[in-house]
Amino acid sequence: MSFTLEKKQTKAHPIRANGATLIAEDAKNLTVVYNKYKSNCPRPNPQSQLTYNLVFCHGTGFNKSIWNYHIKKLYQLSQSLQVPWFLDTVISADAVGHGDSSLANDGKLGPVYTWDDGARDVIEVVQHETRTTGDLENDFNSRTVIIGHSMGGFVATYAAYLEPTLFDSVVAIEPVLFGTPDNAQLYIKLFNKISQLILDTFDTETDARFFFEKFSFTKFIHPEVMNDFIADEIYKTKNEEGEDIYKVKCLKDVQVAAYLGSMMSLPKGMLALPALRVPFLHVIGSKAKWNPPESVAWVRGAIDPQYFVGGVDIKDGEHLVNAEKPDEVVAIIKNFLTKRDEVYTKERSEIPEVVLKGDRKALHDQEFGKLLRGDLEDIYGYELAKHAPFDLTLTKKDSKL
Repeated sequence: MSFTLEKKQTKAHPIRANGATLIAEDAKNLTVVYNKYKSNCPRPNPQSQLTYNLVFCHGTGFNKSIWNYHIKKLYQLSQSLQVPWFLDTVISADAVGHGDSSLANDGKLGPVYTWDDGARDVIEVVQHETRTTGDLENDFNSRTVIIGHSMGGFVATYAAYLEPTLFDSVVAIEPVLFGTPDNAQLYIKLFNKISQLILDTFDTETDARFFFEKFSFTKFIHPEVMNDFIADEIYKTKNEEGEDIYKVKCLKDVQVAAYLGSMMSLPKGMLALPALRVPFLHVIGSKAKWNPPESVAWVRGAIDPQYFVGGVDIKDGEHLVNAEKPDEVVAIIKNFLTKRDEVYTKERSEIPEVVLKGDRKALHDQEFGKLLRGDLEDIYGYELAKHAPFDLTLTKKDSKL
């Protein structure tokens, strides 16, 4: 494998939920730290081969390096010519209260973390890279796919909803995208118990590793994935007495804020799903229980059928399936990209700008001609609502008219 790895940072989205920072002014000065991977290999077939860029979003309590294993495997597939597409740039970002972003924002964060703010942060990272380096362009020759797990599945999906032209498609792995008031009450009771098991300070590095490898719900994570995660999460510092201690970058209070932020965020995500306008792949673990059982059918039914490209149930997978069964997840991503390569190549050949070879007058006459005739469905980029997954009926009793 031949790629560079650079740790970078940029400003987080400056407009945030009330309570997101302890001092309101600090919302304008939050930082997102991210890993940028860049291929060192030339594209084998630059005239015909589609280039992919990938953006990875982690779940609550994790960090950008949870995806390092997957990224290396995907570069290997690309550079050994086992797939028809070429992998160029990959981004894996730390959410504002996680990993190195947490250290950069120390003392600024408040108890409110809405996941849609996280989606806007990822958009900021993508736009920053495009502005400053020209990478992550989502154009006719290079497509940017966003991939996320759990909270990161919500973030990936919502980012694509907010900025569909920035992203080609979404791969959501065990995404948390569904909830009801009844679910919320059960979750609060459950989380009151779970939160007591979250630790962020240890006397020795051995104690810290033991916590993640033997005690925490992370204990079944693939060993290589675990090593990457721990190497980016645990750091040595000193306590108030000047003694050496080992800390976790994602502090307990901020981690709890991220977990409980789901209840403020899920209604927004549920409303956004039917309006998503990019291809969406829904991946779950067949034995996962973090999401309510009814969530799978609801999510897959909420997506407009023309954008729902399928659901994959990973056999014996739990909620942390991305980290526990990384090879299965890599295979799913590989297969999705390969199929998407085939589909997009056909779609691209039918785009008016491509068909008319960029002739502005011909494009104007053709597309505005459709508009003036009322042929809205035939205008490139025009979307008419055809999918209504919610109950739109209004009874006389409900009506205020």
